This record gives sequence, structure tokens and C-alpha cells, in this order.
Amino acid sequence: MTSLRSRLSAGLLMSLVAMLALLWLITAASGRTLMESQLASRLAHDGESLLGGLTLRADGGLELDAQRIQGIYQQPFSGHYFVVEAGGAALRSRSLWDETLPPMAELGVGENRLDYVTGPGQQPLLLWSSAFVKQGRVVRIGVAEDLAALQDATHQLQRRLLGWSLAVVLSLLIVQRYIVVRSLRPVARAAGDVARLEHGEILELGERVPDEVLPLVHAINQLLLRQQQRLQRSREALGNLAHAINTPLTLLQQLGREKLSGDRQAAQQLEAYGRQITTLIEQSLRRARLAGDSLGARRFDLHEDLGKLVDTLERLHRDKSVRFEQQLHGASRLPLEQQDAMELLGNLLDNAWKWAAGEVCLSVAVDAGVEILVEDDGPGVDADAMEALGRRGVRQDEATPGHGLGLSIVSSLVQQLDGSMELSRSPRLGGLRVRVRLGGQTG
Repeated sequence: MTSLRSRLSAGLLMSLVAMLALLWLITAASGRTLMESQLASRLAHDGESLLGGLTLRADGGLELDAQRIQGIYQQPFSGHYFVVEAGGAALRSRSLWDETLPPMAELGVGENRLDYVTGPGQQPLLLWSSAFVKQGRVVRIGVAEDLAALQDATHQLQRRLLGWSLAVVLSLLIVQRYIVVRSLRPVARAAGDVARLEHGEILELGERVPDEVLPLVHAINQLLLRQQQRLQRSREALGNLAHAINTPLTLLQQLGREKLSGDRQAAQQLEAYGRQITTLIEQSLRRARLAGDSLGARRFDLHEDLGKLVDTLERLHRDKSVRFEQQLHGASRLPLEQQDAMELLGNLLDNAWKWAAGEVCLSVAVDAGVEILVEDDGPGVDADAMEALGRRGVRQDEATPGHGLGLSIVSSLVQQLDGSMELSRSPRLGGLRVRVRLGGQTG
């Protein structure tokens, strides 16, 4: 059981059941004791009344004043019985009929005793007995009453108490569940913020949460902030490094041409290496520009971010007039972090823009997964080169200027996202067609 709500409900339920069970036992026992105490008091009163109406005859016989005997003791098996013993003589209530009570234990004078006995017709009886001295003789009196009514009343009280206890438990569980749901609502809101954060709709978690959860939210927000700062610094460092290398490289090329003017082959090799390094620098600068100001937290918006990306590409290729066509098929967002999508689409479109004669087409379909199709009307690539361009493990510094570097970046990124990339000739435009497929949980 991992749900806090379930744990709290189960804990409260067990606590309430244990508490109410104990309360039920204590109340039932207390009620029974109170009733029996009142019954014993009444039996003692009847016994003293019998003692007051008792006459000990000189011949050893016993005689009771009829006015001291209540009518209930005259009815057969009424549940109210008495026995008076003095010496060898005994008097029994008419209610006993032909039955008798169990013999009273030997009691000392002035001693009282309560016993649970079985009377006529298996009636459960409470027997009060005591010993007195009257007219110089020891008199023992026993008065008994049927406990059936008392037991029925006690059981009825227990049933009522049990019913009320269950109602109280149910009411408290409902109240507790309402309190728990209300208390955990900020936690559920925080979970919703996590989902929104995953989809790129917000940049940090809201901090209107219970004090117990607030340190966790603070820690997550700090982690997100540090991650965004690192991404920003890495991207800025890449652009700054590319800019910083560009000027010294140009000076080195000029110096090499001057010093190696007599060695034509060495000068050509230096020039080739310089062009390759220049291409890498330009590509790094393009990647920094294409990433823009994205911090990688939100999802790529095809209506907003794609327009900015296309505008950047048009500025990068201002010397060319390219007609851009997009087919989004109803998709509005890519399930990719903004920076990943910027780098993926940026390199795909930049490569297509670079080689297109005048038209580039982008098609995006988002269903169970993501399918991105980029086509251009350029010269295209032959079959052998297509296989090498997207091959896994090709280093960027090994790629030749042209399609190779940008598509090797795309291939590396697609593999990181557990996707696939397919190169072919565009049947509609005639140039290169790049198809990228990604799973539905790429973000």
C-alpha cells in the first residue's frame, strides 16, 4: 500500500475500531455492573423486609407476616423467589412452587453474598443471601431474581452501542477522507505541475504546497534552474569558442600561405584543413543560432517556434530565394524538448535550405509517434553517399562539407531519442528526402 490516502484511512479505521471496541466492552460491562448493582440493592431491601416480618415460634417454626410479602413472590415461577432458613426450619416463596433454590453457603452473621445460580425452568438468577441474628437464633435469607430481562436490556444496549459506534466510524471516515483529500489537493496540484513541466507548459513547479512537501518542490526547482543555467552556459560557450577560433584560424591560414609559398603541396593541405575547420566552426555557430534562447524545458510549438526557426534560416541563407512549404496535419506540438526539436529541425531544414534550388517542404505527423519528413529540390545524393551520411559512428569532423555534417548531427540526435532516420530521393521534388521517426515518449 503506497497511497498516503489509503494509509491514513486504514490507520484511522484500525484506530477507531480498536478504540470503539474497547469503549463498547467497557460501556457494556459498566452497564451490566450498574444494573446488577441496582438489582442487588433491591434484593437486599426485600431480604431486610422479610427479616422484619419474620417471627420465630417457640416450637422452632417460622412464620412470615403476609403483608411483608410482595405479590410477585406469590405467582408461580414469576422469576422472584426467596428462602428463609433458621435452624432446621425453612420457608420458601409460593413462586418456587415445588422447586427450590440451590443451598445457601454457610454465611457468617452480617455477611452478604451475591451468586449466579440456575433456578426453576433453567432461569438465570442473581441470588442475594445474608445471615442475621434474631431472637437469639441465626437466620439466613436468600432472595433471587431472574436475570433474563437484565440480560436482554444489556444485549439491547450493546447492540445500540454497536450501531452507534459503526455510524460514528463511518462518519469519521467520511470526514477524514474529506480532510485528507482537501489536504492533499496541493500535492495533487504539484503532481499536475510536474506533468505540465514534462509537457513544457511551465518552467518550474508552483510552491503553494504543504510545508512537508515544500522542501522537495524547492529542491526540484533549484535542480531545474541549475540545469537550465548549465544548458545556457554550454550553448553560449560553444558560440563564443567558435567566434574566438575563427579569427586566429584566418591569421594562421594567411601565415601558412606566406611561409609555405614554396611548397605547393603543403600549402594545399593547410588550405584544405583550414576549410574543414572553418566548416566546423560555421556549423557550431549555426547550431547556436538555431537553438535560440530555448532552455530545453518546454515542448516545441509548431506554430510559434517553427516560425522563428524558419525566420532564422532565411536570414542565414539571405542570398537564396527558397519557397518553404509546411504540412503539419493538425499537429500543434512536438513531444520533444524545445532545444532538441530546434536542433533536429534546424539541422534538417538548414541542410535542405543549403542545397535546395528553390523549394523546401516540411511534413510533420504526430500520432502514436512522430514522423518528420523534409524534402528539397536540390541535386540529391547518390545511393552510396546516402548510406554513409546517416551511418552511426561517423564523427562530425570526418564529414565532408555539404550534407554530411548536418545530417550526422541529426543522426546522432535521433539515435539518442531512440528513433530512426531514412534517406532517399524525393519523388515529388527530386532532391534529398529525409524521414525521421521517433517514439511517442521521446520527450
